[in-house]
Amino acid sequence: MTDSHARLEPNGRERLELRRLEVGLGREYLAMVDEFESAGEGYPYNNIELARRDFAAFVRELEDEERGVGLPPGVFPQITFVLVLAGRTVLGEIRFRPSVAPAHGPGPDNIGYNIRPTARRKGFGGRQLALVLDEARALGLPGVRLAVEGENPASAAIILKHGGVLLPRPDDAQAVQVALYWIALRWGGVPIAPT
Repeated sequence: MTDSHARLEPNGRERLELRRLEVGLGREYLAMVDEFESAGEGYPYNNIELARRDFAAFVRELEDEERGVGLPPGVFPQITFVLVLAGRTVLGEIRFRPSVAPAHGPGPDNIGYNIRPTARRKGFGGRQLALVLDEARALGLPGVRLAVEGENPASAAIILKHGGVLLPRPDDAQAVQVALYWIALRWGGVPIAPT
């Protein structure tokens, strides 16, 4: 497909879509993974060995994960979306666990995301998060919880820009420092600090 086939958003930019991963995006998805690995970041988010061996089986595994099929106890279903530019280029991946997570206490974070290294600092992370927040609103979630591991000011800034509130951590004794954020999605979805 040439650039002339790319649809434009109303502001004149090429169209961005949040899509469930599909077999036709296999080559682009693996190119994104290769970019992470070449940058020395690895890609621990999914079963990449299966994706390289049999991409159709990998997509089926993600579909099962979304339906909760075969998940071990304590692991929640999640939807894996990819951010696609102009219908072809995979810029990032976002994993959305639509279970209602409490702002404080145990439970899964609702959203985890990443943007390929060459697409960072261009607004794609924020756009990807905004699109999945629309999905969460459509499901009626009061809010979503996100975790930021270690020093990641870019991710924290994206979350804050979308209404994120830093939550206190009662168990700061973890080996890896994790900051938790809450984004309220409707009135009354603001967390109350633990007592």
